[in-house]
Amino acid sequence: MRPCWSCGASLEASRDGIACPRCGADAPGVAGAAAPRGAPAPAPGPSRATKVLLAAAMAAVGIGFAVMFFARVDPPQEPAPRARPLSTQLDALCFVDANGDDAPDPVLWQDGKTRGRVVAVDGRSGQGIWASQQIEEPDALACADPNMVLAGGGDAALRALDARTGKERWVANLPGVPDEIAGGDGCATVVMKDGTATGIKLEGGGAADCPTAPQPSAITGHFWERKKNPQVVQAGGVEVVLAAPAGGPPRLTAEGRRGSESLWKKELAARAPLSGGRPDLFLVASGGAAVVVGVDVVNGTEPRIISLDPVSGAVRYERAAAYLGDRLTAAKASGPYVYVISGAAVSGAALRAIDPATGETAWRATTPPSP
Repeated sequence: MRPCWSCGASLEASRDGIACPRCGADAPGVAGAAAPRGAPAPAPGPSRATKVLLAAAMAAVGIGFAVMFFARVDPPQEPAPRARPLSTQLDALCFVDANGDDAPDPVLWQDGKTRGRVVAVDGRSGQGIWASQQIEEPDALACADPNMVLAGGGDAALRALDARTGKERWVANLPGVPDEIAGGDGCATVVMKDGTATGIKLEGGGAADCPTAPQPSAITGHFWERKKNPQVVQAGGVEVVLAAPAGGPPRLTAEGRRGSESLWKKELAARAPLSGGRPDLFLVASGGAAVVVGVDVVNGTEPRIISLDPVSGAVRYERAAAYLGDRLTAAKASGPYVYVISGAAVSGAALRAIDPATGETAWRATTPPSP
């Protein structure tokens, strides 16, 4: 065999003076012979180094396509806490200005199974601000006014805590173990576990009637806030009502009303989570919208956040929120966020701030310094 002087094609060595079958060159010549005068030189073949580089490049491209094809992109996750996450076993949640920035700061129990501390969390960042001394068998909790938090445990006593420091101002003895607390104008009503009630002055903790606080019948019953069915909020000048049937699958229904006129009514793609055999309803007004926290219709286990336009009833967004866990216990709105307490029954629940405009988590609360 010999190569063509023009294109390098293989030719039979015995066949001289013929045209190359590939490029048509006349008298391609024999191996080692010079090309005819004026004929172009054959193009040099790639060097060994070039071949190695080309092979490496092709391999890299192949690997890149394989990664693009097989890689699995994880869904967006909530922001990681900057310190140890705050865990609670209770659903109590209220708000004070704990750091003087004129923004609402959540107050809740830390731990709380057999003993716990009242904690205040920065409403803007989720970082813990202060923690009280430990209280045995914590239960009742209320923000009586912007400067005071009332807390009760299993020792038939009510403690007043300073909203800026968490330090005790006074301790009042009660006729029974406190269950619920409702603040009024300069006083509070405390409902005991046995259903009896008493009034307490916020100045000093002395006994006194509190006609400005809600009646005891309005704040009694286990988990009375989330067991209200229907739930009602005012959003954008419209009364938004959320309801679930007492029997059968608790599919959520929402309705917008203005006075006696029904503006819209629709069934939502979510249902109410159940606890104690009864539905829990979570509805808040925030950011000009009515925000519903429920669970998926199919299995009733994955939390969902739904934002409704109060005037038209249109769904602004519907977001799956599996990171909230399998136990929803509280949802309240204050300032720029919707605050949700949720988690797992075994490991405890977390406090999160949800942006009402997007349904995304702004922060997860962290523990404050120990007192």
